[in-house]
Amino acid sequence: MTMSTTYLDPYDRYRKPHSAGAEGGAILEMPDPETWTSGQRLLARWYEDHAVDGLVPPTTPIDLLGPLIGLVHKLVVDRDRDDFRYLIYGRSIAKKANMGVDGLWVSELIEPTRSVFLEHYRTLVAAPRLYMGWLRYEGIDIPHREWVRAVAPMGSARDGVTHFIVYSDTVDDPRRI
Repeated sequence: MTMSTTYLDPYDRYRKPHSAGAEGGAILEMPDPETWTSGQRLLARWYEDHAVDGLVPPTTPIDLLGPLIGLVHKLVVDRDRDDFRYLIYGRSIAKKANMGVDGLWVSELIEPTRSVFLEHYRTLVAAPRLYMGWLRYEGIDIPHREWVRAVAPMGSARDGVTHFIVYSDTVDDPRRI
């Protein structure tokens, strides 16, 4: 009997990550809640239910994000490195992005993803807030050019931002939450 490796290894290690052909990219804000996807709204509700002084305590369970779990990342902030490490990287997003980054630093990602994400997360550490937006890659052969995103800062008034919970999904996926 052959065992499926879909859950344990959801992406094709022999193919390049989805953004490998990108010539550039940008994360753009979506300030109007009327334009948010249901996934973004769910993360916003979770944030609003748990945030204290604009930050969700880092021990807050993400179980209530149930339908989003495969599309959620959790990153830890490392101020000494000025970098962010993936503690959790949802399996659904790993498959769509064709990359698994559990344990990696954002600075280890390929360009332009590395630069775009480093700038974005550094901005949110300096001025923490719930962020709704979308990511758009530029280039010719990119399987998933546009992604919706929601970023919730975690931490405390004493420590500042220590983590981020990030929801991300492709714009063109009809199965989107």
